[in-house]
Amino acid sequence: MEELKSLIAVIKTGARPEVKAAQKRVERFWHRSCSEPELGKEFSVFADEARSYDEIPDLVHKLAFLHTLKWPLWSNDLGNFDFWAEFLLARVQDPAGKIRLAAVRAAEYLAVDMLSCFDEPAGLKFKELSPEAKARVRAQFFSFAQKADELVRKYRTPEMKKYGYISSLPPGIYKSCQQLLNQSLLTTDDLKLQLLAFVRERQAPSPLPPHKPGHA
Repeated sequence: MEELKSLIAVIKTGARPEVKAAQKRVERFWHRSCSEPELGKEFSVFADEARSYDEIPDLVHKLAFLHTLKWPLWSNDLGNFDFWAEFLLARVQDPAGKIRLAAVRAAEYLAVDMLSCFDEPAGLKFKELSPEAKARVRAQFFSFAQKADELVRKYRTPEMKKYGYISSLPPGIYKSCQQLLNQSLLTTDDLKLQLLAFVRERQAPSPLPPHKPGHA
């Protein structure tokens, strides 16, 4: 973990050649973790370091940090899914367009990692997880998508109704939120239907607890 922590320090503050070299080393570390699974848990240090993201001194280094998130977001740390979702939801509302775009792209990797846990049996994660863990990740994923949808509604203005495609929207927070929701998270019609079902499940009234018949 100390190796990654030192590399993150360079990515947050170093000169450009140093940052590029550190990012390459993070990538190599991830490839090592594919054959040495015990290394995967060390990527949790990125979540720790992300908590001080606002202390990164400038836009260039903030972008460098965001662009490196591909590797920790692929590292199968289920305990950090909620943190990363909230982190990216905040970044997609940043005034800087480059930050928003980096967040949208990072969310693609997080979505792939989450979906591999419950959606299609396409990887080792799906096979290893218990039904309870799969259900939990499913709820986390669709909660993430629901919050992204809420941001779309929050930033929608009447003038946006005239645009038929996300690609035609003017740059801004609303467009970034649309990209997050529809291009990073809900990438298929089936996922969109699953989100609707998830929202309905949460809105359904809870059944009354069973009770014994008796006098009122």
